This record gives sequence, structure tokens and C-alpha cells, in this order.
Amino acid sequence: MRVLEMGATQKRIPVKTAPATAGSESRHLNAPLGSILCSLSYITTDDLKFAQTLQKTSLAPLGRILVAENIISSDQLLVAQSLKYGVPRIPNKGSRPEPDLANLLTANFCRKHCIIPWKKQGRSILIATCDPDQFRANMSAYPELARRTKMALCSKETIYSELTKRHSTAYRRKAETLVPEQQSYRQQNPVKWHGINSIAIGAACGLGLVFMPNLVFLGIVLWACAALTSSNLLKISAALSRRIHSPFHAPPKPGSKTVPASSAAQVITGEMTRVSIIIALYRETEMIEHLLRQIAKLRYPKAQLEVLLMIEDGDTATLSELDRHTLTNIITVHILPAGPIMTKPRALNYGLGFCTGDIIAVYDAEDKPDADQIDLAVARFATAPKEVACLQGILDIYNSKSNWLTRCFTIEYAVWFRLILPGLIKLGFAIPLGGTTVFLRCSALMDVGGWDAHNVTEDADLGIRLARHGYHTEMLSSTTYEEANNRIWPWIRQRSRWLKGYMITYRVHMRSPILLLRQLGWRKFVGFQIIFLASLSQFILAPVLWSFWIIPFGLPHPILPLLGPNGAQAIISFFLTILGADIIISLFALSKTHHRGLGRYTPTLWLYFHLGTLAAFKAGYEMIFSPYFWDKTTHGHSLKSVKTTPMQPPVSQSLTE
Repeated sequence: MRVLEMGATQKRIPVKTAPATAGSESRHLNAPLGSILCSLSYITTDDLKFAQTLQKTSLAPLGRILVAENIISSDQLLVAQSLKYGVPRIPNKGSRPEPDLANLLTANFCRKHCIIPWKKQGRSILIATCDPDQFRANMSAYPELARRTKMALCSKETIYSELTKRHSTAYRRKAETLVPEQQSYRQQNPVKWHGINSIAIGAACGLGLVFMPNLVFLGIVLWACAALTSSNLLKISAALSRRIHSPFHAPPKPGSKTVPASSAAQVITGEMTRVSIIIALYRETEMIEHLLRQIAKLRYPKAQLEVLLMIEDGDTATLSELDRHTLTNIITVHILPAGPIMTKPRALNYGLGFCTGDIIAVYDAEDKPDADQIDLAVARFATAPKEVACLQGILDIYNSKSNWLTRCFTIEYAVWFRLILPGLIKLGFAIPLGGTTVFLRCSALMDVGGWDAHNVTEDADLGIRLARHGYHTEMLSSTTYEEANNRIWPWIRQRSRWLKGYMITYRVHMRSPILLLRQLGWRKFVGFQIIFLASLSQFILAPVLWSFWIIPFGLPHPILPLLGPNGAQAIISFFLTILGADIIISLFALSKTHHRGLGRYTPTLWLYFHLGTLAAFKAGYEMIFSPYFWDKTTHGHSLKSVKTTPMQPPVSQSLTE
């Protein structure tokens, strides 16, 4: 990986520049940072007053505020800090750290604290840092070394660039193996393992169909019906639970006089929480302008916010598009080194090592989050018990009217994020997370090992792993709008990745069912079986159930001799009941959104979900031959035809109904 240097590779918002005056070192030693910056003409007194006003609410260091607000550059801040502390400043170019000091401090320690041993000076060692205020506290972890170190200042970009040159392989392997092996899907030969399993299962079914066709077919039908019944009972229970008591934390009503959520969190905790946003990008040229616009709209104090854009090595198109735009100082761009796998969770793990926030937020390139979303998440974490490690925001669709496919996608999201997930939480089940608008306590995330780099649906796996470690997830009453796939084949590709991830997640956590039961308890264990096994069974065995639609037309069916006419009628009635329940639940979910007009499309959902069967077969094939393949979803097809501002439906009021 290499870190793109701010001001070198990307264009930055221009700032005022002025050289440091000669002979000013002694005059500025230990002087207030603001007065130094003013004397250097880097800022005006109005700039200083503005930053000090922001400091009262954000509680961030003055220098960080000035940089985050693009009033000064990070290099200008280093000039002023070097005068304040009377220490040398290492230039961004023309100087390199001495190679024999590479192992003086651990690679992860250096990355966490933005520190790097630079060179020897007699018996002392010059160590570069981008945070002089915390230098001595950080070096206290090495007390003997700390006594003979001298501090130098260096830009964060230069330090990270040098660290990744030194430790690129170590950082890459760390990202790929952050989750303990027994909780990860990484294995030596997945093709051989799954091939043997598939051949064995296929042979058993084939022999059964040859010697006992009717009985085997009946068993498959009963299994499919059981999966369908359990899933729908869970859906109905979740919907009823959601209707009776909302697990959302209601936002202020429109027009009410309230304190901003971020300020409320400050009052509760006595400090402002720093938030790190990680966004994994791959072939997202169409979304860069949109992404930067959405980042700029976030209301959370910029000085307590950092955004990490993770780019895959070789993705020159995305990098070129970034070069065309001006990046604010809160954004850093990181390039991941090539490795044996290329997945979103690997990128997230890599970015996690560079995060300085107490809360980690995950977004996708196409997202349109509510402007106050981070404020609400921070405020909730401030009041929630420490066991609440994760907040899942609501996902919605901004291109819902693109075509029939996006309309059904919108209905599906309404049911899942506004009824099912909140209901499952109320029922006490562990939930699979969504892939975006996820907020996590950094300490809890590190405790469970981050994301499984070998699971292509890392969000679902993380939700279960958090529950196994005793953590809880809550829903956040804030919405992020996404772009739904509006073409059949890309939809199937995306859904196949999700289903393959469900298969991977189920297999990983069922390696030891007894241990899983002990860690989750009976309630969560049963819920896990329904959410994953029953859901997968529905898609895979759907063709068996489709065959029953020939019975009303008087055509022969292999199971009729076993069921008789009354049994066949009962099964058809069962299917119609399930379909009716789905329609009612979908209509109820839509009533909580501004998509109420999509209600007339709910009867077509049965056809929409038939596409999932094709995706399930594709997922099963990839489980054998390419389990780690990340089938990338291409975004931007509908962006130009919809409004560029997030929609504001009246959902906030209805969340607590």
C-alpha cells in the first residue's frame, strides 16, 4: 500500500502560505499555537476566533480544527508546532528514515500512533511524529528507549508512506488474518473440500431418487415447506414485535427545540467522540463526485471526523478520478497492496489499522446518509451500555422508480430494515448486519477481530460474531439512501455474493454447533438457523415448490399419490397463505416510508424472489470453485436520473408508532 500525500497527489483546497521568519525560534518557544500561526500570517485573528469557537463544542486541538476546516495546511501546522516545541521538522521529500531502525518499534505501534524512528544522533534516536502533544505519552510504552529519544515533526502522509514501504507485507497479512483462524473462512484448499462435500451430497440425493423417488421427493418438499414456514413465522413475529414496541431511538420531532445530538453526547461524556469513516472503493469512477458531496454534507464537527478511502492496487481509474477533485483535509487515500484475495473486508481491516477514532463507521460509495446521522450514532453510544457495540442504520433506495426491479428492491429493503431487523432485535435474536451505515465501537470491533477478509458477506458474519462475544446491536433511527441494481444480471451477481456469504457464514459458525449454542443461547441459536439455513433452503429448493403450480391445471405430479387430492389442495392453500402474508407485511413496511405508492407491486414479489434462486445456484457453484471471489457491484447507472439530495420522507415520526 502507499498513502497518497495530501497536496501532492490530490488537489487540496488552497490555503494561505507564508514563510517562517528567521530568528523566530526562541520567540515562539512554548508560545500559544494560535499566536504563532498569527505571527506567521498563516491565519488572521478572525480565523483564530472562529477556530476557538468551534473548539468549545468539538473539544478538538486547535491545530486539528484549523486543518480540518481547511484554514491552514498540515505542513503549516507542522511549521508552527516545530517553533512551539523547538524541535526539527522533517521535510516531505529529500529525507528517508534509516533502514536499520525499522524494527526498533513494532509496525502496529508505529501505525497506531503515527510514529517512526528516523535516524541516530549520537547516542540518541530521532523519532518522527505527527502528534507532538501525545509523543511522550505514546513513547511511555518503551520506557528505556524513551529516555534516549528526541522528537521530530513529520507529516502524517510521509510517516504512513514510509511505514507502508517498510511493513507493507506485514500490514497486508494482518488485514487478511485479523480474525482468528477458527472464526474465519480461510482454509488451505476450499475447492477440494467443497468438491468432496458436493459430490457426496449429490450422490446421496441421486441414489435416493433412483431407488425411492417419491419418498425422497416428499422429504425435499417437506424440508422446503418447513424452511418456508419457519422463515415466514419469524417474519410475522418480527413484524408484530416491531409494531407493538419499536427498538428505534426516536429523533426529535420536526420543529422542536433540541440540542444537537453531538452536543448532547458531549454533555453526557464530557468530551467529543472522534469518528473514523472507512469507505472501500473499487472501480467507482462514476461515484467519486457524489461521494465527496455526501461527505461534505455531514454535520458532525470536521475536527473530530476522519475519512479513509481505501483503493485497490491497480485501480488506476478510481485514482485518476480522485486526482480531478479537490479533497478536504479530513480525507486520506490509502492504496492496498496486491494480495491473494481482494475483498471489501480486507480493505476495511487495512483501513482499521490507520483509524484514530473511537467509533468506526462504514459507508459505500453510492450512499446518501442523513446529514445528522453520525451525530445521532455518537449520541446513542454515549448513553448506551458498553455491551451495545454496534448500531445499524436504516437503508433505503433513491432510484426506486427506475423500473420494476428497483421497485421490488425498495419493497424488500423496507421490509428488512424497517420491520424484520428491528423485530429480530426486539425478539432477542442476533442479526446479520447490512454492508453499510454500520457504526461500531472500535474497542469491541478489535476485540472480535475486525472483519473476516475471506467472507464476501462480512457484515452478516460480523453481526453473529459480535453476538457470540456477548455484544448487542441496535437499530439507529436514521436513513441512508442507496442505489438499487436496475438490471437483471447485475442484480443476480450481487445477490449471489450475498447468498454465498450467507453460506460461508453458516458454515463457519456451525463448525462447532455445541459451542455456538452455548455462546448464543437457545433463542439466538434457533434464530440463526432460521435466518441462514432456512433462507438458503428457500432459494435452493424453490424449483421443487414451483412444481406444485402444475397441479391446479390437472397435470400429473410425482407427489400426488402420497398426498391425495386433499393434501394437494392443502399445499396450494398453504402457498397462497404465505403469499398473502408477504403482501400484508410488505404493505405495512411501506406504510413507514414515502414509498407507499409501491404497494401495487407487492403481489409481484414472488416473481422477484425467483431471481434469487438463480443467484443461489451461482453462489453454490462459486462456493466450490471461487469462494473468495468478490463479484463487484457497479454503481452509478441511475444516479444522473434522480435527485442529488437525500430525500426527506416522514419516516422519523413513524418509527416509534
